[in-house]
Amino acid sequence: MIRIHTFGCSLTSYHNWQYLVTNHFYNGRNNDPDGINPWQGDEIKHPTEWTHNGIHLTDYSIAGAGNDTQHIQYANSVYYGNILKDDIVLWQLSSPDRISCHNDSNINSQLITPNVFTGEEINIITKKEPDEPFPRTTTYSTLWQLNGVKRNNDKLLVMFGWDSCWGTSEKNGVMKFLKEHDIDYIEESILGWTTRHNFLKQDLEDIHPPQAGYKSFTEDCLLPKLKKLKWLD
Repeated sequence: MIRIHTFGCSLTSYHNWQYLVTNHFYNGRNNDPDGINPWQGDEIKHPTEWTHNGIHLTDYSIAGAGNDTQHIQYANSVYYGNILKDDIVLWQLSSPDRISCHNDSNINSQLITPNVFTGEEINIITKKEPDEPFPRTTTYSTLWQLNGVKRNNDKLLVMFGWDSCWGTSEKNGVMKFLKEHDIDYIEESILGWTTRHNFLKQDLEDIHPPQAGYKSFTEDCLLPKLKKLKWLD
C-alpha cells in the first residue's frame, strides 16, 4: 500500500487529490467548491481519507489556512505515528501572508488539536491576514520547516497553489532554496497550470479551478512527476 499525506489550502482541499487514481469513485463535490461547507454536519471529517487501487491518501488541507497550520498538523501526525518515514508527502504552499491565530470565539471555523508540547488544546484554522503590509518573514520559517520535513520524509514534493501571493522574485528564491536543499518541487502553480490550459480565464477573478482543471493538473503534471521520481513503483 502506497501511503500519501497531503497538505495545503483550498487549492488542495477542493479535490483531495482524488485524481491520483484513474476513475476514482469520488468525482468531486461540484463545479463550485464553495457549494459544500466541510465544517457543517458529520459527513465530512478532517483529515479526509480515501483508499483506492493500492493508495491510502490522507489529506490535511484546510481552505484559507496558512503554511504554519499545515506544519502543526504534520508535526502532530508524526508525533502520533500516523506519518511514517517512507510515506509520500505532497505539500501545496499557501499564501505567506496568512498567519494562524488562536480565537476561542470563532465557533464556526474550529479545528481543535492538542499542543503536544504544552498539553493544551488549540484551534489551528483561524487566521489573520494583516490589513497593512508587513515584512515578509514567514517564508523563512516555512522553508526551514520544510527542510526539517525533508529530513523525516525524503519523499517530499512541494507545489505552489498560485503565484500572485509570492511575486516573481520571492518565488524564484523559494525554488532556489528547495533545489539547494534537495527538495523536489513542481515549478508551475496549480492555478497557473489550469489557467494556461484554459480551465480558467485570466480576466476573471475566480481563483479556484473547476474539477476538470484539478483533474488535468493531477493527471498531466503531478502524476508524471511522481512516476519520474519512481515513488509510485
